[in-house]
Amino acid sequence: MCLHLHGPECNAPNNVWKNAQPSESTTEDDVIVERKEHYLIREQIWIVVPKLDLGNYFYVNRRHRMPGDEGDLVLSNFSETLLKVLRTFYGDFYGGSPERSADTMLPDIPVLQSVIEDIGVHLRADATESNIADKRAFAASRGCQEAKNVLHPESFVDQFLSELREHLSVLTNYLLELYKPKAEKLSLQLANGCIEHDLLASGFCLEHRNYYKASGVHLTGTAYSWDGKSYLQTPVLFAIPFYNGTKDLDSLECRPLTPEMEAKLIARGRLYTALSGVHYRSYGGGANPHPLVPLPQSGEAPDFPEEHLWLLPSCVHGFNLTKKMRSTFYVTEIEPVSFDHNAWDHLVLDPATKVLIKSLVQVTRNSNSFASKTISDVITGKGGGLICVLHGPPGTGKTLTAEAVAEHLERPLYVVGTSELSTVPSELETKLKSILDIATAWDAVLLIDEADVLLEQRSLHEIERNSLVSVVLRVLEYHRGVLFLTTNRVKVFDAAFLSRFSIAIKYPEHDLHSRRVIWRKFFELAGVKTKDAGGSGRSTPTDMVLLEDPSQVATMSEAELDELAEKPFNGRTIKNLVRTAQALALASNEPMSKAHVDIVVRSQEKFLHEFANV
Repeated sequence: MCLHLHGPECNAPNNVWKNAQPSESTTEDDVIVERKEHYLIREQIWIVVPKLDLGNYFYVNRRHRMPGDEGDLVLSNFSETLLKVLRTFYGDFYGGSPERSADTMLPDIPVLQSVIEDIGVHLRADATESNIADKRAFAASRGCQEAKNVLHPESFVDQFLSELREHLSVLTNYLLELYKPKAEKLSLQLANGCIEHDLLASGFCLEHRNYYKASGVHLTGTAYSWDGKSYLQTPVLFAIPFYNGTKDLDSLECRPLTPEMEAKLIARGRLYTALSGVHYRSYGGGANPHPLVPLPQSGEAPDFPEEHLWLLPSCVHGFNLTKKMRSTFYVTEIEPVSFDHNAWDHLVLDPATKVLIKSLVQVTRNSNSFASKTISDVITGKGGGLICVLHGPPGTGKTLTAEAVAEHLERPLYVVGTSELSTVPSELETKLKSILDIATAWDAVLLIDEADVLLEQRSLHEIERNSLVSVVLRVLEYHRGVLFLTTNRVKVFDAAFLSRFSIAIKYPEHDLHSRRVIWRKFFELAGVKTKDAGGSGRSTPTDMVLLEDPSQVATMSEAELDELAEKPFNGRTIKNLVRTAQALALASNEPMSKAHVDIVVRSQEKFLHEFANV
């Protein structure tokens, strides 16, 4: 039944209406006309032709809305066999006389052809018990529920499938013939790299393998993604707004998949699956903040079907340890971390102390991993972790020690300042637990810098201070990872912390020999050669630029090193002086020399003198 709304002057051919009063109804042939205030309601009844013959598997009805129009093709009167299978495709095929527009069935041609092929496979299969069970299950999935009942012989199932193949073949051949002019037009347009808007549904549905570069609404698809525990199939919706004429395929948000693009997407999918789970990686691209919390897990990620690799997304969720925020990252920009295994050698510290630290962290190499048991009977503390306190003046190597340990263990370094915590006990416990959870989840070496505020001694008159210390004691006691605490004021620590520390190391002021070694090492990192050193022997870090032009190679004599070592600078200041001198030399397009270093040294000494006399 069709409902048409027309104005009072409407005189559509072959549609009879009378000048009835409002709310009056009249009937003329097969049209019921009801006149309202300045409009008519015409209810035209389409007469359903009863299906009296069994030789036809369906009827094709051409319905004209007005004389001379092309008409709409509607399929009806389907055979019982077709009805069974079509009900598995369309949820609205349970009425008395279900119908379907021919245009809406055109995109289903590949599915119908696939069913026909599957029927042939099952009918040709050997009559083994497994094959017969599969055939019954297939027939049931295509509408023949009786096939589940083993009381029906195999011949019953074969007869249904044979009839279904015949009926579907007739239906598919008709749809293919109907689609042929449109297919030829579509093929010509695709060959020229363009497509009309009216052909989009046919083009995409019949190609049925597409990729997209933006989201919207109109076409639907399927994609897969990793949720931290498993791969999930998710629907994808995207839009192509209406446009006149043709449009280049390359300008569409969704386009047919080419073999070249499929190969790229498969390669990207392999990168994506390699990142499923928990990994520590380097990233060089742009990241988008993401509010969701990834779910770190133990064990291996499940295998992903090879044929679906191209359906995996371009980004993964992760945690940026530098910016301390969860983000999404492009998989093509993610690379393995290049660890500096020589960082430990550049740490200027008493050799015996270096051996002690390295030995302690060595036994924790596998203790906090996700595949092995924690070593809890070697390292002190209930958590079975390693808690180190590094105390001493600024620039003596405390932070570098934590960095060198992280490089040695090949783990990320998670640096936290006390400004990121809180002096309110309830807030501190929440934030500190969150930080420790992150460090544990990513198997990171945790460095809490300037921890004096958290560890300061309790007193009888400061209830909040006492609560603060109690919170830190309770939380740190159960940490299972490697934790470094740095401070310049170890004497203010509460005595209760002493038994919680695995080791406490004092970093003294650098003596003449230590400063000389530090100057040499930073000169080497900057590409400056000294008399008894031929270069850095390692890759240059991001804060140093190694000069590759032989004519630009700088040198520094032993006497010049001795002169610089006399200056009472700490390690961090020496690094900054070398970096500044190098920048000065690069700006002048000349090798770095003692003259450049002297300029920045004099500037630093002047500043320190003025600072001391303020």
